[in-house]
Amino acid sequence: MTGQHTYETSDIRGLESALKQLQGYCSDLQAHAMAATAAVDSQWQGVANAEFVNAVQIWQVGASVLTSHAEFLATWAGVAATEYETAQTSMTTNWAG
Repeated sequence: MTGQHTYETSDIRGLESALKQLQGYCSDLQAHAMAATAAVDSQWQGVANAEFVNAVQIWQVGASVLTSHAEFLATWAGVAATEYETAQTSMTTNWAG
């Protein structure tokens, strides 16, 4: 069982890898947003500080949601690829004899 099935598994693993990269990127965005808030909070006062912190919190929430979903999808893709590979190996063994 080679050919198309091997490529499909490879595609699923590629998706898993891309989602893990997205997860890392979103985590980095979250960390940068928190660092920016801390830096500005120590220097700005009043309305400007409050508006900036509010805007950054929106980015933090978005990055957190994206990170969570990317992690879930990466895990799902990894499980799907493993299950597919296991089935592929089992079928190869069964057909071989």
